[in-house]
Amino acid sequence: MSSLLLLFVIALSVMSLTSASLDWQMTNLTLNHAQNTYCSPTTYQSRAYKGILAGFVPTYTINDTSKDTHGYIGYHEGQKAIYVSFRGSESAQNWLDDLDVALTTYPAPGCTNCEVHKGFYEAETSCFPDVLNQVKTLKTTYPDFQVVVTGHSLGAALATLVSIDLINSNISPVRMFNYGSPRVGDTNFANYAGAVIKDRNRITHHKDMVPHSPMHERFTHHSGEWYEPSDDVVLSACVDNEDPNCSYQWHVTSISDHLYYLGLSMGQGDKECAAYL
Repeated sequence: MSSLLLLFVIALSVMSLTSASLDWQMTNLTLNHAQNTYCSPTTYQSRAYKGILAGFVPTYTINDTSKDTHGYIGYHEGQKAIYVSFRGSESAQNWLDDLDVALTTYPAPGCTNCEVHKGFYEAETSCFPDVLNQVKTLKTTYPDFQVVVTGHSLGAALATLVSIDLINSNISPVRMFNYGSPRVGDTNFANYAGAVIKDRNRITHHKDMVPHSPMHERFTHHSGEWYEPSDDVVLSACVDNEDPNCSYQWHVTSISDHLYYLGLSMGQGDKECAAYL
């Protein structure tokens, strides 16, 4: 893809995003899936999904011990959706991956001079082959189902990279709903992600500190932000990669805002899991 064509695609993507409305039903579903990944991975396959997640059928547990990456894949017939959900930071290995702010070359086709967070990239590439195989298996059975990728915190960064790799593996349609994502790569990567992932929803909450890391001097968010300015569960559409009227406006940030999205406590582990049992 030429630089001129890529810029044109990005411009069209931003215009379509600002004129679109948020899919609230899918936002609520993916937020709950993202929270559900913080429950014990040993229960992903055996639990009875209730409430907003009723009818979800888990088929695969993401359990990469080398990077301690967890999550699950499954489907919902009524929603005609295949879900890929990633857990956020919870272990020492996760924190080491988060703190590894070295950039590494990103070799995706058409992504010229792109670099991404080395820790995120290594965690994603380690688990992606099995994720792709499972998604392909489900798409064989349900060819008209959408593939919805989600995650919170570290899980959001993994979801961004997985969404791109699924699209580049000819999986479609792919929708991405992320919560409290850190920056994943440099500006070239951000522009590429914004062009490739057509249906992208990067939700940020007020002064959440995680979207401010790693530092903007070397990393840039992709577009598609929806900003929650308070705890009132109201979202505003943002423009470009780093909208100064959205999350990027804050210099003093909050960890508590990272753990509360759209009225739901995030990353609280098993004590929050009763709602899904």
